[in-house]
Amino acid sequence: MTGPPIRVLGIESSCDETGLAIVELERGAGRATVQGEVLASQVSLHERYGGVVPELASREHMRNMPVLFDELFRKTGLALSDLDAIGVTCGPGLKGCLLIGVTFAQGLQVGSRLPVFPVNHIEGHILSAEMHYPDLTPPYIALIVSGGHTELQLVEGLGRYTCLSRTRDDAAGEAFDKSANLLGLGYPGGAVLAGLADTSAKGERFLLPRIGREMEGFSYSGLKTAVSLLVKKNATILAHDPSARAEMAWVIQDAIIDSLLHKTRKELAVRKLPLVVCGGVSANKELSRRLRAEWKHVYVPPLTHCVDNGAMIAYVAARYQAAGVVPPGLELRSRWPVEELGRFFGVQSG
Repeated sequence: MTGPPIRVLGIESSCDETGLAIVELERGAGRATVQGEVLASQVSLHERYGGVVPELASREHMRNMPVLFDELFRKTGLALSDLDAIGVTCGPGLKGCLLIGVTFAQGLQVGSRLPVFPVNHIEGHILSAEMHYPDLTPPYIALIVSGGHTELQLVEGLGRYTCLSRTRDDAAGEAFDKSANLLGLGYPGGAVLAGLADTSAKGERFLLPRIGREMEGFSYSGLKTAVSLLVKKNATILAHDPSARAEMAWVIQDAIIDSLLHKTRKELAVRKLPLVVCGGVSANKELSRRLRAEWKHVYVPPLTHCVDNGAMIAYVAARYQAAGVVPPGLELRSRWPVEELGRFFGVQSG
């Protein structure tokens, strides 16, 4: 089906980033163009607490949302009357943070009468790869790795997902950030730890167990405990040998990535499909290098769309609009497995 392009506003506020974007989707070709996007991060706000404080995050979203909205429409020169729909993250995420985005979208709907699509945050991350790679079509396997999520999904089409593996406790991004904190690298220190690890050769002095390789699902809570014990045991070495901290960072990163590779390798051996890697941790250089060393068809979104952003939310809503799906009512779902979307949107599995 062809016709005029679909232009959608996306609103993302699931955690500690407020993101808004306008995406235009060509109906026939399926190509997407980001007309404009804005993002406000709360890293400096939560840094002093060593983690995201939900109440503070919600208040910051409330302050940022109208300011970013005005900035986005000023930059693009567009108006609400130029849009076809709105997409807003309804889950998974922090309930108070999601509420700010949803109520803002509802307010826009009252004034514009535009349809508003509830968007699953994880589907946003997965489909961000299709937004950037027109040659990528299902079926494929998606490895979602972020601060709050680590899972493998079989993607068969829009709204059609089968969970192959999911974290039982901490996510890979949490493992990076918490390990960085134990090493005294601050918060959020995952990217700092990865950068430090990249300056070191393979570590020989420090060892970490390969936890959770054979259990069902991913698991990083045991690794966090092992890192804590390793840091305490070697406190004197870390204090007096500058190279030791980089070497330990390498060992930690290697242990986190090993778990991701091990389970991904098992699934790809069975299905032999292309691989999408998305979410904030997909920006990790070593993870990307190792994945591409093993598999030819690996798709990773650009860095700006690895982290939480409004463009991926707008794109998902545009896809459902193009598919002729009537948006159901908005409902906060702080826990919303992506494999439930087929039933939620009435999309049939193949």
